[in-house]
Amino acid sequence: MISKNSFWVRIRENLKRRGWTVLLCMLSMFLVLPVCQAMAISVDRKNVENGTVYYMGIFDGPEWVARNFMNAVSFDQVLLIITAAFAVLFAIQGFSWLYSRKKTDMYMSMPVSSVKRYITIYLNGIGIYGVCYFCALLLAFAVGGVLGAFSVKTILFGLGGFLCNMLFFTAVYNLSIMAVMLTGNVLVTLMGCSVFFLYEYMIRFLMDGMQSAFFRTYCSFGNTTANSWTSPVFTYLNGISDMSSYLWGNGSRYMVSFLEKLAVIAVQALVYGIAAYVLYRKRKAEAAGMAMAFTKSKSVIKLLLMIPVTLLAGLWFRGLSGDSVFFTVLGMLIGLLLSHGLIQIIYEFDIHSVLNKKWHILAAGAAAAAIFSAVYFDFTGYDTYIPETDEIASVAFTFRQDIYGFSNYERLFEKNIYYSNHEEYMLSHMESEDTRTIEAIRTLAARDHEKEVDMNFYDDSNVVVYLKYNLKNGRSLCRAAAVDLEQSLPEMDTIFADRSYQYNRYQINDPVMTENADLLKAVFSNGLEEVSYLGDMSRLLKVLSEDLDDYSCSMMMNQLPVGSLSFRYHVDGEPEGNYYSWTYPVYPDFEDTISLLKEQGAYKELAEDYTFVDAGRVVSISVTCYNLKESDVFYSKNGGRSVSYSNEQIITETFTDEEDIKKICPALYPRSLMDISGSGITGRLQDDNYDISVTFKPGMGLTSSNVGFVPIMDRIPAFVIEKTTAKTE
Repeated sequence: MISKNSFWVRIRENLKRRGWTVLLCMLSMFLVLPVCQAMAISVDRKNVENGTVYYMGIFDGPEWVARNFMNAVSFDQVLLIITAAFAVLFAIQGFSWLYSRKKTDMYMSMPVSSVKRYITIYLNGIGIYGVCYFCALLLAFAVGGVLGAFSVKTILFGLGGFLCNMLFFTAVYNLSIMAVMLTGNVLVTLMGCSVFFLYEYMIRFLMDGMQSAFFRTYCSFGNTTANSWTSPVFTYLNGISDMSSYLWGNGSRYMVSFLEKLAVIAVQALVYGIAAYVLYRKRKAEAAGMAMAFTKSKSVIKLLLMIPVTLLAGLWFRGLSGDSVFFTVLGMLIGLLLSHGLIQIIYEFDIHSVLNKKWHILAAGAAAAAIFSAVYFDFTGYDTYIPETDEIASVAFTFRQDIYGFSNYERLFEKNIYYSNHEEYMLSHMESEDTRTIEAIRTLAARDHEKEVDMNFYDDSNVVVYLKYNLKNGRSLCRAAAVDLEQSLPEMDTIFADRSYQYNRYQINDPVMTENADLLKAVFSNGLEEVSYLGDMSRLLKVLSEDLDDYSCSMMMNQLPVGSLSFRYHVDGEPEGNYYSWTYPVYPDFEDTISLLKEQGAYKELAEDYTFVDAGRVVSISVTCYNLKESDVFYSKNGGRSVSYSNEQIITETFTDEEDIKKICPALYPRSLMDISGSGITGRLQDDNYDISVTFKPGMGLTSSNVGFVPIMDRIPAFVIEKTTAKTE
């Protein structure tokens, strides 16, 4: 009993020293939860009444308000910021006596062991925030109940969020205490916290930036702010984003992802907690007031900061100077000297100290120069390495920007089905062991190495692809390559014919699609009119899949689809306009598919010679030529392109004569079929110089939306080009 009373006495004594932080925490949580949520609910209800919000199709107005409230009191970015801020504050304020030699001597002279003192201060910091947070949460529940935005689910998620947020608080709190134990004053501690929170991302950003800048074949889909291992702030930030998605009904995979990140935070809290206590036990009283509490750590930490800062400064100057090597090196030198000087001043609190520890400049400069040289001169052979055939277990291939309609989804037909990035899906799912495909990909890579096309700039004669090698030793390598399709048709046709490529690129090949065929709807479109397919869906999937077996790169380059076939899956409970879709081209050579569509009355016949526009249905055709000059097209560093139009160069001609219209119609291709035709890959049909507008006779019954046309240039009549081309003096 005496021990228990003694503990509570120490708690009360420590609370007295924390008075202003306790009041600040109470006030902040009161404002963030009950007060702000009362205002937020009122605003949300008013927006619902005025009809100015979109409920995402699965909620009515009151449910939307309640869901907003539930998300705000459980997993919200404002709560994350407040929680992290108070974790840092309580860590620094609780152990601030370590910054003063006088206070340290006073604390040490008290008849309390250092272990009990640490436990008292440590638990008080967590307890204060936990009590303030919990009381404010109960008040927020009361506010939600009064304003009609409350439910049992809100209590469950609110309390669950409280526990998760307290775990996050503990992780940040422990990391902040580590910073306190390593430093000797408030300013350096705050800097230390920032370094702990951001260092991993600085390294990630640096690695990604250097590889992007100097490795021509660098291939990355990674997110530099995802899956943090050291920073609880970024780990939890990504976690609550997942939880928010789950709360809004986007599937249990987000809950699984959140729990994985929560487990990482639990490990971080444990590791940082142990490290903080060990540092506390090893810290000497003489460290009070010093920048760094442990002398031996000063050089290590300084070098770990100087090296990446030096390289990042070089990358920054490189970007400002248009990739100049001279300015890159100059930027590195400036970054090296500035980082040395600033850190040295922070360490010594003396501006003259910038002249001390010159060996740090040499060591950090040598390390940065070695890293820069290794990347710049590619000592590792990153850009030139092509695995030998006998080293490769399987390969994958995808276009950097594949046909948009070739959608891919994970967990097909489950409640939490979700869209997957097509390029990432192909690289992770395709595993071709076919030696012909392996050799074709190695040939494309070797040809790319010979040409050394700069893939950071637009090049209309090449298309960028991603190649992935899964090696027999367990490693996987992903590289980008520039491919001239005309030159590489044999290799490309081999890849298109690969069964693994076909199975993954066209998801209708998945047996799950056939098993759930009765849940699908199919629509055929020729770009002007749409018609639903009402026959046996399993049969249509089978026939189209077989025709896609013969779909080749040569076909994509030399033919144009006569239409598209879109499969749609609508989830029960969702608005009618919300559905998952897969869209595939229908080429003239897809005879079985076309035959089946005709059999079911779902095919729109084209005029002879696959002309999409029947001249008899047209009143007029307006052709606009922008007469672009070479100087009107600008190419950006990231591979983009922009066009500058001049009104003085534009010529528009409208053709109403029936004979003229008959000659022009074969050159018109529906704009809505451009993507599915592979135009974004081949560059065909992408002509910034012409714009075409067609006026149809009334009552033509066009069912496709956004009917527009692009010219097939080799079919444009000479008289059209002559009348719309600006005369040169």
